[in-house]
Amino acid sequence: MLSGRYFTITFVFITLLSIGFQGCSSVTARQGIQSVSRVKSQPLSDKDMAHVYFCTGYAFMLDRDWENATINFEKAILLDRSSERIIRHLATCYFQLGKNEKSIDFIEKLVMLKPHDFSVHYTLATLYETVGKHQDAIAEYERARRCKTTKLDNVFLADALYRLANLYMQEGMMEKGAECYKNMFDLKLVSEPAKIYYEIGQRYFEKNDIKKALEYFLKVKEADPKLSFASFYLTLCYDALNDYENAVKESKAFLEKDTDNWVMHLALSEIYGRMKIESKRNEEIKKTQEILEKNVDAGSKNPKEYFMLCQIYRNQRKIGEAIAVIESMKLIPMDKETKRDTHFLLANLYYEDQKMNKVEDELQMTLKLDPDFHEASNFLGYLFVENNKNLDEAIQLINRALKAQPRNGAYIDSLGWAYYKKAQAEGRNDYLIIALQKLLEAVQLLEEPDIYEHIGDVHYSLGHWDEAVKVWEKAQTLYKNVRSNEVQVENITTKLEKVKRLISLEEMSSKVIANHLEVETITRP
Repeated sequence: MLSGRYFTITFVFITLLSIGFQGCSSVTARQGIQSVSRVKSQPLSDKDMAHVYFCTGYAFMLDRDWENATINFEKAILLDRSSERIIRHLATCYFQLGKNEKSIDFIEKLVMLKPHDFSVHYTLATLYETVGKHQDAIAEYERARRCKTTKLDNVFLADALYRLANLYMQEGMMEKGAECYKNMFDLKLVSEPAKIYYEIGQRYFEKNDIKKALEYFLKVKEADPKLSFASFYLTLCYDALNDYENAVKESKAFLEKDTDNWVMHLALSEIYGRMKIESKRNEEIKKTQEILEKNVDAGSKNPKEYFMLCQIYRNQRKIGEAIAVIESMKLIPMDKETKRDTHFLLANLYYEDQKMNKVEDELQMTLKLDPDFHEASNFLGYLFVENNKNLDEAIQLINRALKAQPRNGAYIDSLGWAYYKKAQAEGRNDYLIIALQKLLEAVQLLEEPDIYEHIGDVHYSLGHWDEAVKVWEKAQTLYKNVRSNEVQVENITTKLEKVKRLISLEEMSSKVIANHLEVETITRP
């Protein structure tokens, strides 16, 4: 049975080298280095001279001196262009030197000489695959499988079919890939079919062909009922197909063998949520939380466990506990990207906890780890704007974020709001015009209540009170549609009441002035 690992291409070359090789013995090869001087008095034919260079090259190859071996084999091939063994050895040397394209050139010549040789097509296919020429690799694997093979070739044939199946599936040709696996079964090249079925199922699952994935995961379970991971994927498949009863059944079967698997408990909680069984959903979330707490307290090295426990606390509005979990995560080994994400998450958590100094520190650390992390650039820029500080730097940060995502409505809103704050700080109406343009552009891309509120604020500052009322009322309606926005609703209601009073007073003043002018006209002699 294939273990799932590919045979190394180096091993393929060694095998090729040994197949049908009729060359120099090691002694003859080493003597070949000196043979030129001995025969200077007698002219050699091209074939004989090619043999001398070949033996010299072979001696260098035995010493793993690939450069000098290549030089001599190249001299040999100039004198004997159709020599199969010289072409083979040149392909091997260029491969060992990391010159895969040159190696391919010589194997392609070998294919012309040996069109029905399984090992040659197989080697060329693996080389094409190595350099990313997947369509050429598929064509060569197909030619290889049509060649006659012996029992000695079976292990390579199995590998060829395995590689071919994976290439087809990577290219989205799922049925062709499945047919290759079936061919492995038919030729009795596979002793553990469950693992092959599992790989096919995974491929279909990755391509979101859930029904086909389900078909193969059921075959896994039939072939080897002891394999618990089949139940894991069957749970996901049934869930995706809205067959919740079977999803619950398979998840419980999995958890019987792996009771502390928090991923499955979490998946089961989501299934119960879709089934509207809140009591069982909460029970599974609690189990997930308990397992994660135990793992984290024991010093888990898995960042996903910290992130998930943090998310559970966050959903429960336990921001302090969420922060404590992520702060403790700083003590475990992490790659650079995970460190960056940790600091960015902490920035968000501290923002929710209204600890603004810590927000800035975490965002600065995020950008130190990844200066191109546009989410952090926008967040830090917006933070400066909200606190009326470093407005020029804020604009630079937001523009950096927009360079990465020029049509991100949230980022354009940040830029418009920055110009509004700059207009207030410097008393410049031209900045208010820029702010309005940016905010109107943002709301076309992202219809959010806070953007409408910002537009209303700019209109108000420009004296466009009627326009301010319209957009603030739109923002008020949108805020009311979202839970936990009581503060925003209250703030915008206060703004609306204020501007409506001003409009009313303005109208009253206009009427008083008009009446006064009318009286003056009547009483004037």
